[in-house]
Amino acid sequence: MSTIVTAFMTNINRVKFRSYKKYIELGKKLLMQPIPTVCFLEQSIYLDYFDQEKHLYPETHFVFFEKKDNYMFHYESQLTNYFVYTDNPEKDTPGYMFVQCHKTEWVKRAIEIDPFCTTDFVWVDFGIYHMMDDDALGFAMKLDEISRKQYPGVRIASCVNPDEQNQHDIYHLISWFFAGSIFGGNKQKLLQFAEIMKDFCLNLMNTKKHIMWEINIWYLLYKTHSELFLPYPCNHDLSILGHY
Repeated sequence: MSTIVTAFMTNINRVKFRSYKKYIELGKKLLMQPIPTVCFLEQSIYLDYFDQEKHLYPETHFVFFEKKDNYMFHYESQLTNYFVYTDNPEKDTPGYMFVQCHKTEWVKRAIEIDPFCTTDFVWVDFGIYHMMDDDALGFAMKLDEISRKQYPGVRIASCVNPDEQNQHDIYHLISWFFAGSIFGGNKQKLLQFAEIMKDFCLNLMNTKKHIMWEINIWYLLYKTHSELFLPYPCNHDLSILGHY
């Protein structure tokens, strides 16, 4: 059995096309599933949107988590060389990158807490339901299947074969070798993933004064630690769950 891990943070960028209230409605689709889930939320968000209806999420273990609890935010003032090519600079802020790159740390913390005593853990983006074309039944079925799967390594969604060579500026232009929204597997392998991810991020911020999308970093980690990963092909639709 696997524990689903997810998180939601507010005020990390200036995005306008989707409000955080919309994200919360998407996240509720995930948290209502009868699957062991650990969800990291700011206390204010929990009190405003979940506390009065916690009976709707009987399998969700909520953990309060504030922005300051993400170690990366302590480096924000040092990122003097931060720059990415993006058509949405309001979204792709350093704060947004910090949250994306913290996914492995949330999984690590969930493993340490382990409220459901499972062997495997699976990160699933809080708002992943927006990819499901409103297929609530398919969404529920695929999540249930995922919760029953086990892997000896890090099972990770891939849009482009990561064995291919990157032809772009990996430090400044997004590369879709990995989908970003889901990865999971054996807890020991996930802890290794968290360790090498944090080491890379700290080195990147300290030496290059820069940060970037988590999926770009995962590609670089794959190139040096391919034995850790078990990529599977998918698109940003139901296949991201169905092929896990």
